[in-house]
Formats: sequence, C-alpha cells, structure tokens
Amino acid sequence: MIKQITRTFTLSLAEQNTLNSLIPFPPGIWDDSRVKDIKKEIHNQLLIIQNNNCCYCGLKVNEGGRAEIEHIANKGGRTRPAYTEFVFTEKNLAIICQFCNSSSKKGQEDVVDSVDLTNYDNCTFKIVHPYFDNPDLHYSWSRGKYKILISHISNKGEKSIKLFGLDSEAHTMARAKQKMFEDKLSRYNRIEEIKARVKDILKNIF
Repeated sequence: MIKQITRTFTLSLAEQNTLNSLIPFPPGIWDDSRVKDIKKEIHNQLLIIQNNNCCYCGLKVNEGGRAEIEHIANKGGRTRPAYTEFVFTEKNLAIICQFCNSSSKKGQEDVVDSVDLTNYDNCTFKIVHPYFDNPDLHYSWSRGKYKILISHISNKGEKSIKLFGLDSEAHTMARAKQKMFEDKLSRYNRIEEIKARVKDILKNIF
C-alpha cells in the first residue's frame, strides 16, 4: 500500500525564475505571498502524481485529514529555520496527510541523518524516504487477501513505523477500510466490463 514516488512536479520557466530570484531562501520564505501560486501548483501536481495517497502511510489523504505539502527535511520557520536550502527542492516535497504531519507524529522532527547542503541527493535519512527508498525493502505486510498488518525489516522501517504510528489501531483500521473499498470498486468495474462485452456480443448476433 505504501509506494515509492517515482516522479515529481515540474515548474514553468517563469515559476522557476521567480524562485531563483529569491535565492538564498530566507527563513519563512514558504509563507511569502510571492510563492503562493507556485505552492498551489506544486500541491496540485503532487496530488495527481501520488494518486491522493499520503507519502508515508499510503492511505488516501482524506482518511487522515486534509492533504498538506510535506518538507521531508524540515524547512523550519522564521524564528527557528532548518534546511532552508531545500524548501523548494523537488524530492524534498511530497503530499502528506494531516495525521502523519501532526505534532504528535513527524511535526518538526529532524529526520536527516547526514546532510549535504549543496546536493540534496547526497543526503541520507533516518526514515523511509518517499523518493529514495523502496518501501518493500523496509516494510513487511501480513499475508492474506488484505495485507494490512505492517512490521519492519530495516532500521528505517522501524523508525518510520514508530514515528508515524503505522502499526497503530487507527492506521490498521483505515487500511482495512480502504482495502475493502478498493476490492469492491474493482469487482464493480469488472461487472461493468462484462456487461459491455455481453452487449457487444448481442449486437453482433442481432
């Protein structure tokens, strides 16, 4: 259910020029009115790319509150800035559900293990990174029709499960609910496909 993100957003030349004009990014730049439309564009593109799924728990974002843009390496704020160099770095941004982004979950926790401020791709992380890591190498799922019980098979997996409460009752129940809905939807689509085929056959006969 938790999938690696394989592509990210792209900005127009004008949007990129706007960001370039703001470098070096000052603390609090994310809340600057000059980037409001750019943030909206990033949000809309990431929702489509991630199929409305949270980058950490894999659930539809409406299962855990509204969709928000996540800074994997925290941006911080005006008074306590963090990794401001990566505020608009493509692979540092993803859609997260409000539940996973709450103060009781990731919030402002620093998940960067080692940092290279000149090249984001050289950074390493304590958690399963939505772009860099294949979840199948870090998580194990219970066998059976509905694979909803999660466990870790790596240190990153263990850290992520603990940080986001991925093995909690709330997350487990939400996964079960989503799996059953997807199963019903799949069967419904199959029925519609069969109906269409029958209609085509009858049309050819008569």
